[in-house]
Amino acid sequence: MGRQVSGIFNGTGAAAYICLGFVPDYVRVASVTSSVFANIEWNVNMRLAAAVEGVLDTNGNTNLAEEVFGAGIAPYFGGDLMDTSNQTSTTNGEGVYLWWDKKDYRAMSNASVNPGDAEDSYLTTFTMDTAGNRTGHFNTDMVGTYCGIGSKIIIGGTPYRILALTAGQGISADEVTLSAPLSSAPLTLAGQVGYISNKYDLIPIPIGKVSTAGFKVSMTTPVNVNNEVQMFVAGTFD
Repeated sequence: MGRQVSGIFNGTGAAAYICLGFVPDYVRVASVTSSVFANIEWNVNMRLAAAVEGVLDTNGNTNLAEEVFGAGIAPYFGGDLMDTSNQTSTTNGEGVYLWWDKKDYRAMSNASVNPGDAEDSYLTTFTMDTAGNRTGHFNTDMVGTYCGIGSKIIIGGTPYRILALTAGQGISADEVTLSAPLSSAPLTLAGQVGYISNKYDLIPIPIGKVSTAGFKVSMTTPVNVNNEVQMFVAGTFD
């Protein structure tokens, strides 16, 4: 049976290697914070040389652009040892070889073991302040090194995405906007936070580690522009 994954990464402005743990049969990458919405689609059946690395759609343009070898998306088989000659940075939101980050960031940023992104205390609760605006607050501020817009958060067992959170904020009323109001009713209800993720689903592979399989994005504009958030969907056929 085929499998499908989706995630968010920060654009690199250089060839990016998205390491999923498998080589996909199809990929779609879309720029979600660019003023020029664009997305490129590729699948293994694009065999003509003129479009072997996909088709680019910019703002729904009916004149789709075909991407030749080295210009769009291609399979990547992994196996590269990370060093300073190939991995450009290991800072969150940087680097060109990226893999999944499943870490939970509820712990304090200055914790001696497995630090997270919370500022003054362990992140435990979210309180809904204005349900109509989907806004509320945490029991602590978030530093913003790892968590922010795009972070997945589980509150009372229900998953949400964070749509607005400024670095260094979170504890005051209405500072956090969720993708939906809390599934439980009263505004005074403080929901138990069970998990909060990085704002990017993929992070730089550390130096000394070996890359896993995935796909390569050679395009750097209008998709994969440096510091513009990218969404992707990738999977395999049955």
